[in-house]
Amino acid sequence: MSWYDWFASIYDNSIEAAYREYRAPVAEALAPASGSLLLDVPCGTGQAFPELVKRLGDDGTLVGVDQSEGMLKKAGMRVDKAGWQGVHLVRASADAIPREAFGSRAEAPTPVDALHVFLGMSVFSDMEETFGRLWSLLRPGGRCVLVDVHAERLGLQGFMVNRIARAEIRRRFWEPLERSAEGFELRDLPFQRQHGGQIMLAVGTKPQNP
Repeated sequence: MSWYDWFASIYDNSIEAAYREYRAPVAEALAPASGSLLLDVPCGTGQAFPELVKRLGDDGTLVGVDQSEGMLKKAGMRVDKAGWQGVHLVRASADAIPREAFGSRAEAPTPVDALHVFLGMSVFSDMEETFGRLWSLLRPGGRCVLVDVHAERLGLQGFMVNRIARAEIRRRFWEPLERSAEGFELRDLPFQRQHGGQIMLAVGTKPQNP
């Protein structure tokens, strides 16, 4: 993960500017209940934390998971500065999150109330398998939001995004959620050329009787 460790050193001051305006609308679409347990993966440098923590309230728990030590170091600095007691960081692969990451809910078959995946589906080594593992952690009735960039064909900017982010933005990232969720919605977010494609938000609820 040395590439992402380096990427973390420039992310907050350069790359995040291209995504900042989406943080609040995405948190609103996810709409986590106050006091719930929310899984943010990959959490990166924690740029989504302020909007998510605001909605979780003082009794909520946010578990941020990332495989990059550099990303988690930046996220930890953000947590310490804000003084958030309910935010816990875990270094792990998205498809192998240890059960102890969920604290008192570690023994629950589906410990997660809300699932936030921002710019993850385009970088997971196996998108379908990783989504399946994450989905299995979400309780029935829980809500999931996926945000990513999609381009049917790569232009020069899309090619550069794939190289820099180690991504594949030609993936139809929303399809695993569309097949699994109730009340599925897919919508475009405001376009920015530097994304290399159309940034999109997909959201849905896990069925009570899957």
